[in-house]
This record gives sequence, structure tokens and C-alpha cells, in this order.
Amino acid sequence: MRLILVVAALWLAGLPTGLAQSEDWFVLPTATDDEVGWMQPTVSKVSRELRKQGIGVWSSVQATRRFEQRGSSPPAELTASAIEAWSALSEAAVRQLANGEYSTALAQLEEAQGLSGTALEELNRDPKRARTVLDTCLYMVRALLETGDEAGAKAQAEACVRMVPGTAPTRYMHPPRVSIVYDEALEAGPSHGSSLLVESEPSGCALRVNGVLVGETPHDMTHLYPGEYRVQVECSASTLSRVHRVRVARGRTTLFVFAHFDRAVRAKPILHLRYDEPQNEDQRARDAREFARTLSAGAVLLASRPTPDSLELRLIRGTRKDSAFVRIGSASSGPDTSQVVDATATLLAGECKDFTGAEPVAFDCSTGQAELSLAGGSKNDRITEPRPPRGQFISGLTLASLGTASLLTGYGLMLARSSAGDDWNADPGSLSAHGTWLNIGTGVIISGSASSAMLVTAMPLVLPYKSKTPWWAWLSGGLGLGFTAGAIASALTADPKPPSSCSVNNLNPQPCVSRAKRTDLAIMLGVTAAPLLTMPLVYLFRKEEKKPKVALSPSIDANRSGGAFGVRGVF
Repeated sequence: MRLILVVAALWLAGLPTGLAQSEDWFVLPTATDDEVGWMQPTVSKVSRELRKQGIGVWSSVQATRRFEQRGSSPPAELTASAIEAWSALSEAAVRQLANGEYSTALAQLEEAQGLSGTALEELNRDPKRARTVLDTCLYMVRALLETGDEAGAKAQAEACVRMVPGTAPTRYMHPPRVSIVYDEALEAGPSHGSSLLVESEPSGCALRVNGVLVGETPHDMTHLYPGEYRVQVECSASTLSRVHRVRVARGRTTLFVFAHFDRAVRAKPILHLRYDEPQNEDQRARDAREFARTLSAGAVLLASRPTPDSLELRLIRGTRKDSAFVRIGSASSGPDTSQVVDATATLLAGECKDFTGAEPVAFDCSTGQAELSLAGGSKNDRITEPRPPRGQFISGLTLASLGTASLLTGYGLMLARSSAGDDWNADPGSLSAHGTWLNIGTGVIISGSASSAMLVTAMPLVLPYKSKTPWWAWLSGGLGLGFTAGAIASALTADPKPPSSCSVNNLNPQPCVSRAKRTDLAIMLGVTAAPLLTMPLVYLFRKEEKKPKVALSPSIDANRSGGAFGVRGVF
């Protein structure tokens, strides 16, 4: 009974920690300069406040260790003295082999191999040292053969092939037996039928595997032995890239490396992102999600200093476009604890606020909308001028481009139909001329209606947000009214509908052709007016206090006998 109580107590004691670990967050500082003194205090204060709210938070030490295990690590650094000590071990082992002291040689070679394993990407970077690494590895093959361990020698030869890919040994330094075992290990076979495909963004970067330069990305390495390989993608010859430890299994393994992300990762004084130039929010969010994926973190809290006296905290969760966001005051040594309390409460509530002014200013997290104070104005003078979201703007720009092309096509077809009508007048009995005239008329209606629909739909998506209706929107509305008046006038001045049908049997097509010219012009002027009138309407009904209550959109109805312009919506 006492044992059961003890186990239960331990389980209950560990329960809060277990629950926190299921939704661990990571506070990730970002910077564009070398001022890093604010990072550690900021991470400590924010992490402490989040833990008070029941949120598990990765410590920087834990995050660094896990990131280097599952993501990438900085390349090893070897001092000249360490390289000399490694070379001395290898040379001493060769002398012991020559003297028949195989056990001593094997111990020295194992020590040398241990050093090689910790800094393989650095030793193999230089082709001469890479050959020495391979020769040292093959000395172990010799020592194993001399002690009668042929299976161990074969396994060691395979390890040599894996350690130094694409490098030839110094043949005269090794007896024939060693060369035979090594050559057998090089031959393609089922035991090393694995492959590794490495791709990168951008492509065309130098690819190093275990420090050896093997080509450029994308690159597919075949006939590999299963095991761990250290991959570096270097887009700049002057910068050593981070090392990705890839566990190659049997079959095909792939690795995609974002060179931009690798270049930004720093581990000192704590794990953070260091950009050479300011990045847009989309890029920083992608980098944050890469951290979350590598750490298996529930969310990443990006911390940055846009100005020397302010701190921004942006919460990134999964693939969601919107994110909670706060801005607070901060000194060079980090923010005050009271402001951190306000910031974390705002983030956990999923809200966006700016606390740097006299009073907090709310943001619209989904649209990026922020209240900005007018110069010299009061609280009541605040206006809202957010930018359209990127995806929305691109969609609107695409629709506007297609709509403009369709509108120009409609005007071209209108002119072509006028010419076809003249051809039908010249030859009333021509079936071909009559058919062309009718078909082009259908094209005018379809292209005109499609252009109007696309342009009207594009306006709310592509127009920038303004606190007041801009002058050019009013000008557009005036032009729209002018086009509308022209459309009405053209429709009213069209010839009356002919008493006889406008078929090929009509020997006097002039009234039909004349009426069609006016109605085609009326249709095209009307569809041109619709998007022009939409501009001021977007700003009139986009205002915050009216948006939920009013939804209007111009519309065009057209057919072969006429057309109409109107406004539809919900009031």
C-alpha cells in the first residue's frame, strides 16, 4: 500500500511537467546587428512569465542541444595543435605497424579515429588532409588483418569508404591485402545500395559530404553505405555552412536545405537568428516554423527590437497566417517585468496591441490593421490604414489583369462586329457574313460581362486601405458616371427594333446593323463604368462602422437585345 502511494505521489508530481511539455513554446530572438545584450534577459523574463501561465518553454540550452541533434550544428573548429597531435598519432601508429606492435598501433589508431570522427567536416575540407584521414582509416584495416580479424577489417574498410567519399588513398602506403579489401568495399553491391538526394534553396550551391566537395545542388549520391553523413550546402565560398547530420537508411534519403535559414542561425550567446538585412514578416514566420518543426515545439515566439527602445513579440503557430503580436518598451538590457506581464497576457488571449504609446493601441491580427495616431492629434484622431494581405492583393491583381485584358478584347470585338456588319450590308444574302456578325456579337457580350465581373471583384481585394475615400477614387466614380451616361445615351439613341427578324433572309440588314452598333457601344460603356463606380463604393462601405451592415456590388445584365446596369447588395 505504501509503495502504491509513493508511485502515485511521484506521478502527480510529474504531471504538471508532462502537461507542459506537450505544448512547449520556444522564445526565439532575431536581430540585424550585433547588439545581443538584450536577448538573454528578454528570453528569461518572457519564459518565466509564460511558465507562470502553465505554458512549457524550451530553455535556450535545451533548444540548442535538440536543434543541433535534429537540425544542424556549427562546423567543428580544430586548432593547429590539435591537427598536429592527430597527425603525430597517425605517424606513430604506422611505426608501430612496421615494428609488428599491432595492439599498440590499433590503440593509437582508435584514438586518431576518435578525433577524426569529431571533426570530420573540417579535416576532410582540405584534400591532402582528407587523404590522410583515409590512410589512417586504412591503417586500422591493416592492423585488424594482421591480428586475424578479417570480418572487422572488412567492416572497417566499409567505414573508410563512408568517412571519406570520392577520395583515393595513398596506394604505396598500404600492403596489397589492404588494397584488396578496400577495393572490394568500393565495388557496388547490395550492402551499399543507399542513395542521398540533396536539394537546396537557392540551387547551384557547393555540396560537401563529410567535408569532401562532391558537386553542386541538386545532387544525387548513389551506392552509399547506410549510416550518418555530414552534409554542408555552401552558397558563399567565404562562409562555412552549418552541418546537417543525415541518417542514411537503406533505400533513398532526401534532404532539403534552406541556405538563407542556415546562414541566419546563431547559437551564441543564446540560440537566435541573425539577419544581414531586415526581413519581411513572411520570411521570419517561415524561419520560425522551421524552428518549430525541428524542435517539435507547439509555437515559436519571435522577439526583435525594431528600435533601440522597443521590443516586438510575435507568436507563430503552425501554418496559420494570422498571429498574435505585441510591441512594448524596452531598454538595452531588456524589457521591464510589468510590460512582459501585459505582453504575455495579450499573446495568450490571441490579441495584437502596441503598448509603446500613452495608451495601448489595438491591432487587427488577421488583416494587419493597426491604429496609427495622427501627428499632433488626439486619441479621437486615430485612423486605420492597413495594407491588404499579400495573398489577397495577389489574387486581386490577377483578377484585375485578366479583367483588363477581357475588357480590351470586348472593345476589339465591338470594332470587329461593326466591320462585319458593313460586310453583311454589302452582301445581304451571304450566310458567312451574317454568321460572323452574330457570333462576334455573342463574343462582345461574354467578354464584356466577364471583364466587368472580374474587375468589380478585384477592387475590394487590390485597393489599398485608406481612412478616407481618396481623391482618385472620387475621380474614378465621376468617370464611371460619365461612362454610365454614355451607355444610357447610346441605348436611347439606338434605332428601334426592326419589325422583321435579323436573319440571313433579311434583304435589308441596315436597321439591324445600326441598332447593334449602338447597343454594343452601350454594353461596353456600361461594363467599363461598373469597376470605375466600384472604387468609391469600396471606400464608402469599407469603413469600420459600416462594413458589417452593408454589402454592395455593381452588376451588369446583358443579352443580344440589350443590357442593364445596376447595384445589388444587402442593406
